[in-house]
Amino acid sequence: MPQKDIGYLIKNINDKLKVKADADLKHSNLTLAQSRVLTFLASQDGQATQKEIEIFLEVSHPTIVGIISRMEQNGHLICWVDKKDKRNKIVALTEQAKALSNEMEQRISATERRLLTSLSEEEIEKLKQMLLTIYNNLE
Repeated sequence: MPQKDIGYLIKNINDKLKVKADADLKHSNLTLAQSRVLTFLASQDGQATQKEIEIFLEVSHPTIVGIISRMEQNGHLICWVDKKDKRNKIVALTEQAKALSNEMEQRISATERRLLTSLSEEEIEKLKQMLLTIYNNLE
């Protein structure tokens, strides 16, 4: 069997994580991208501007508009125009989504533990540093 290159492995790991996450999140009526919005907002005391979410997720404006719109329709978010700066749209978690965010954090932690189960703490730290280096090389 031919050796698989690093890019191929990273892509396949990402694909498998996405399929698993989407299946796990289906019962909450969320996709992986939507769960990332939810997790980000939870880390920001429940609200942020649409632009801050866009920057954090590193996605285009039209992409984040679609994600937020679907989440608002599903009752996960409420949005309004910032009274101080009408160019900004504020996005906040609903009570329903706040409850989901705790469950999400537990699922993310469990998945990460399963992913890294055969690695030592030192290996995990090295892996994080190497992945960060690769990520920064792409900037």
